[in-house]
Formats: sequence, structure tokens, C-alpha cells
Amino acid sequence: MKSATMRPRFAVQLAPVDSDIDQPEVDTPPVVEQKPVEEPPPPPPDAVAIPEEKPVEQPVEKAPTGGRRRPRIKGGAPQVSASWETTLVKHLQQFKRYPGDAQSRGEEGVVMLSFSVDRTGHVLAHRIVRSSGHPDLDAEVMSMIERAQPLPAFPSTMTDTKLDLTVPIRFSLR
Repeated sequence: MKSATMRPRFAVQLAPVDSDIDQPEVDTPPVVEQKPVEEPPPPPPDAVAIPEEKPVEQPVEKAPTGGRRRPRIKGGAPQVSASWETTLVKHLQQFKRYPGDAQSRGEEGVVMLSFSVDRTGHVLAHRIVRSSGHPDLDAEVMSMIERAQPLPAFPSTMTDTKLDLTVPIRFSLR
């Protein structure tokens, strides 16, 4: 039984925007499909046998095992500190509110918020790149980013003057 004082759990996830970062695509190993070898029909009795050419087999690279790996970064592409990312997520979570009307209608969804932030944590621009499909949830995300300013400042290990991020903001009643 739910109590009127229970608050739903919220989840905020961060993902850097790849469109403005000069990073190569991470190659995934090709999938080699094995086909059964069909036997050729027997040659006619007076035919000369031609040597059969065997296809050259390409070695299949194994995907790396183990933990999550970040793609290689070229030149001056921004490097986001994992601890700063965690701090940013916690900061945004403090300012997120589930709209009461949307909650009572059982509306859930993910809003993809894109924003630019400078070294001091001031949001330079923000926009929704993918709607949740619910106007109240979308409006809350725009209000949240305004309330959350200033965001945590970049640590000294992050040398960029600004960073463009896309953040999935999840609204879930579970």
C-alpha cells in the first residue's frame, strides 16, 4: 500500500554529446556467419578436374572483455572526469521534481536534455532533443536546469572552456 508521503525514485543519467566531439567511431568486430559447405556436383566422366580454390579466411578479432572502456580521443577532444560526472548527476537530482499532475496521471518517460556549460558551471544554452511525449515532464526538465544553476564547476583536470552534454532525465513511478 502506497503512503501519500512516499516519493517516487528518480534516475538521471549522463552521456556526453558525440556530435561536437572529434572522436572516431568504435569499431565492433564483424560477425562472421558460418554457412554450410555445399558439395559440388560430380564432374562428367570426360571432364578435366580443375583445382578448387579455397577462400582465404580472415582472422576474427575478439571483442575486449572486462570493464567499460571509453573510446580513444583525438587531439583536443574534451575529457570528462568521472568524479565530476557523478557530482553533476547528484546535483541535478537535487533539483528534479516530479510534476504532481503528471504523477497522478501515471505519466512516465525520458526527456533527452542537451546543454552547454562553461568552466564555472553556468549553463550557456539548453534544449530538449527528444521529448518524453508528456508536456508536463518536458517542462519540468527545462525548469530543473534553470533551478540547478550554477552546476558544479569543472575540476582543474578538465581543461576545456565549455562542454556540451546530452542528459537523459528519467521520470519513473516505480
